[in-house]
Amino acid sequence: MTEYALFLASACVSGIGNLAGRFRRKPPARILVVKLDHAGDVVLATPAIRALRQAHPAARIDALVATGSRFIVQGSPRLTTIHVYDSDRFRRGPKPAAWTDRTPLEVLREVARSRYDAIVELRGDWWTLLLPLLCGATRRVDRGTIRLLDWTRRRRPGRGASRAPLHEVETNLEIVRPLTGPTRPEDARPEVFPSAKAREGVRRALCAAGADPDGPLVCFHPGASWRPRAWRPERFAAVADWIQEHYHAQVVHVGSAEERDIEAAVRASSSGARGIWLAGELSREEVVALIARSALFVGNDSGLAHIAAACGIPSVVLFGPQNPNRFRPWAARSVVLHHPVPCYPCRQVVCVRPESPCVNLIDVEEVKSRVIELLGPPQPRS
Repeated sequence: MTEYALFLASACVSGIGNLAGRFRRKPPARILVVKLDHAGDVVLATPAIRALRQAHPAARIDALVATGSRFIVQGSPRLTTIHVYDSDRFRRGPKPAAWTDRTPLEVLREVARSRYDAIVELRGDWWTLLLPLLCGATRRVDRGTIRLLDWTRRRRPGRGASRAPLHEVETNLEIVRPLTGPTRPEDARPEVFPSAKAREGVRRALCAAGADPDGPLVCFHPGASWRPRAWRPERFAAVADWIQEHYHAQVVHVGSAEERDIEAAVRASSSGARGIWLAGELSREEVVALIARSALFVGNDSGLAHIAAACGIPSVVLFGPQNPNRFRPWAARSVVLHHPVPCYPCRQVVCVRPESPCVNLIDVEEVKSRVIELLGPPQPRS
């Protein structure tokens, strides 16, 4: 209910602000995109950012993102400046030391000095509702309006009550539509921008791990920020061993430092020693660069799965408590495996079946069959 209260407040702010500025309407020259969300959600916002740039090629378009998501849009040719704002609403883990002495109002006042005339709120918090007032914006489009409209349309008696909710890519494009007009389906592809420095860092890491830096890679991500999303480690190990026996590829395991315990469990269940174990060893930018040069990605529902889709990498993605209709990776070659249960979707923090979350309804043979679809028939090592 708290989220829908924020949606309603955001829709009201847009309505009042747009009413006040309707007689001063002209193409925006300075646009601020607000997306205080996790990395995967920011990936799903990149088609909307690209649509804004295509519609307003001469405008200054800046982004306000969370500290941990900046790497997704870093280097984007669509953006002029990237502002960072640490929001309590979207933070995972402790508050960064750099933000202990700064209040949200102080940060937003600093951002507002650029005097934006249009605010695009793809996802913000209660504090970002103040931005139109702080910078004098006369145009605002927002997530709350679109989500509430989608919710009411799906519940009209006799009119699509069973229709699936909009995917997040579709939601973001609907938000910016008043500023961009309709978009073509081919313009809805997410994107990320791995840097040359990150690619070189990956090459060094692969050499240090004893891998061939120019050989084919299959990237595994057995971790998950929300642990009920994580498939069993021994099943990841079984699939990794099978790939290394049946394909000419090196399997590299990635993840954050907080996911090293999951990597250790996969490693303990693995029957071979050929895996490359890099959880916590790469920067976020280097993980993007590693995924971008892989032949296949296999992992849980996570930000890395969305990065793989944005890089155009064939993927097998395992979904459990979250709704893939809204949050699946947005790419034709991203295969989603999911077995719905009565309690899904859920908050994903505490599972009612902690001994076996619903993602574990997916079996090893299902994953193998999808790998064969994407990589072709097995070719055993000589």
